[in-house]
Amino acid sequence: MYSSEAQKIDAGVKRRVGRPNAREAELKHEAMLEAALEEFSRHGFHGASVRAIAERAGVSTRTLYNRYPDKVALFDACLEMSAVKHHFPTDPTGTLHEQLVRYAVHMSGRLNQDRQVRLARVIFRECTSFPQLEKVSRRQFERFQLEPVQTMLTAHGFSAEQAQELASFYVTMLFRRWQNRVIYNERAMTAAQIKANAESVTSLFLNGACAMIHDDGGAKSAC
Repeated sequence: MYSSEAQKIDAGVKRRVGRPNAREAELKHEAMLEAALEEFSRHGFHGASVRAIAERAGVSTRTLYNRYPDKVALFDACLEMSAVKHHFPTDPTGTLHEQLVRYAVHMSGRLNQDRQVRLARVIFRECTSFPQLEKVSRRQFERFQLEPVQTMLTAHGFSAEQAQELASFYVTMLFRRWQNRVIYNERAMTAAQIKANAESVTSLFLNGACAMIHDDGGAKSAC
């Protein structure tokens, strides 16, 4: 008959060799996506190896394919995990200027990370060869970059149509310097430069947006 200590050890061994619990399965899945993110960011979409991703994550290629039938699905899941992990937390307090600056600092800091820059280069470089990448990246862009701005604008009096158009304009202005880094390999912005850029872009945007909307007689509360 086992001692109580031996029974605990035996139970632990059985649990480890059996099916993983929910937390273990979650960590295993996250390790798979982290491994895939690193592989895609370093070797591109075409050059990424599913075998290398599986080895880095400590799983079999069969396990990987059981979860994601192809590299497009895996790339989509990687972008989703990365975006959710760094998603802008909604905070309705403060003026529209203050809210937009918080968003701008948060998103600029996230996109300023080296791996995010490498992933952006993968998309820019390979989306013409793999149109699925364009669809995946556009969906992520709309959900995690445009929609937060649209939500803030509509909450401050802009119509849904106005918010959609203006959000696209704001994001284009905000990430211009980041795009220069992606395309022309410019130096990453410091935290102080990110904040200064957020303030100046937001001021220019609101002055222009408010002037335009005032001409149409709407959204005066946004100024």
